[in-house]
Amino acid sequence: MALGIQEIRQSCIASWRIMKGEAEAVQQFDLSADGFWRSFLVIFLLLPFYFLSLISEQALMLEHQAAMGPEATEVVATGAQFYTGKTISLFVDWIAFPIVVGLLARSLGLGRNYGPYIIVRNWSTLLILLPQTFLNLFYLAGLIPSALLIMLTFPIVGWVLWYRFQIARIVGGCTFSISIGLVVLDLVLSILISASFDRLFA
Repeated sequence: MALGIQEIRQSCIASWRIMKGEAEAVQQFDLSADGFWRSFLVIFLLLPFYFLSLISEQALMLEHQAAMGPEATEVVATGAQFYTGKTISLFVDWIAFPIVVGLLARSLGLGRNYGPYIIVRNWSTLLILLPQTFLNLFYLAGLIPSALLIMLTFPIVGWVLWYRFQIARIVGGCTFSISIGLVVLDLVLSILISASFDRLFA
């Protein structure tokens, strides 16, 4: 059940090819039932990148509050709650979308493509995190200011939405409108889950 180096390498290359619109790259993934469940283990590969993004997010919060006054110490005091809430939110988000889409698969026209769609979606997340990870590293190293970090994050978000759309079209075999719907559903679910846990652990 564990992920091997060869599988990780092959799936990352295939994810890159999917991004470029190469439909045949789907066959590079393990599309078996075992491969489907193993793709959910990708979340453990994401954790270092995710925690780096949390460190960057908290640094932004500290910088903002420091500019406003002594309230910045409140973020430090609730650091454990911040990381706990965000981590739980990540795991809930990771499984929520596949469950919701699984229940709607037939009406969405996914059918047999549901498994490959989720497999590619899970693996592609590794590639999706890379641009933001570099930005976070540059910011934490003091190479770019917070304003530039925030400004450059917007085109990355746009690219992520486009990539998710590509996956729905190429792998899911969905229509244009259904593909957009899946991207919106993914985004809205993530926002709702994140906001809910932010309030819960505030």
